[in-house]
Amino acid sequence: MKNSKLECVDEHGQDSMSTDVCLEEEDYEEFDDFDPYLFIKNLPELSSVVPTFRPMLLPKQTRSCPPTTLVLDLDETLVHSTLEPCDDADFTFPVNFNLQQHTVFVRCRPYLRDFMERVSSIFEILIFTASQSIYAEQLLNVLDPKRRVFRHRVFRESCVFVEGNYLKDLSVLGRDLAHVIIIDNSPQAFGFQVDNGIPIESWFDDREDKELLSLLPFLESLVGVEDVRPVIAKKYNLQRKIAAAVYPPLNSSRDPFER
Repeated sequence: MKNSKLECVDEHGQDSMSTDVCLEEEDYEEFDDFDPYLFIKNLPELSSVVPTFRPMLLPKQTRSCPPTTLVLDLDETLVHSTLEPCDDADFTFPVNFNLQQHTVFVRCRPYLRDFMERVSSIFEILIFTASQSIYAEQLLNVLDPKRRVFRHRVFRESCVFVEGNYLKDLSVLGRDLAHVIIIDNSPQAFGFQVDNGIPIESWFDDREDKELLSLLPFLESLVGVEDVRPVIAKKYNLQRKIAAAVYPPLNSSRDPFER
């Protein structure tokens, strides 16, 4: 299955549409051998890849703010974006890179609006995306122009880069991790805080998809929980998947961490 995925745009500009621009044809079959749980199993300690002292990204919660924070990924979790013209795009917006203006076509995952309305009423919601802000900010300005749903937006520059992957360290948000949930289609993205993570299937164009709706009952059950981590860990059992992850056979020529 071949898809165009827009994850990042080089804010400084490039002479050509290189991999730095990160809008390219990606053959996802090439990534079939990548095991996110094996990647997590071999992650270095967080303290070895981030500074000892870092400022927190978010302001302190106000009294009116829900006590539990729901962190949402953007691309392939909530939407799918492409530069390829498509008749079924839910909206488009212009983005400038390489000294040219391009049109981004965006499909929204089914039931996204219903999902946004419900979770924003019970959680503090923020977007944490590995996309660069020059693209993601404009997309979110269309999706949530008055910032009524997504109270905060965190972009690629706040990720931790490890072995070719952008990881989302939740500890830098300045929230009690007992009350933080992250939903991401790439489990390795929350590899430093696995028990906070809810994996979701990647979405591209399936209009029959109901993943967001199916998550709502479980998310609602986490409201008011003293610590969400053991509840999430029990339901998704990602630690078992990590423990069971093994390297491919020795005759395989592919690096299991290569993306």
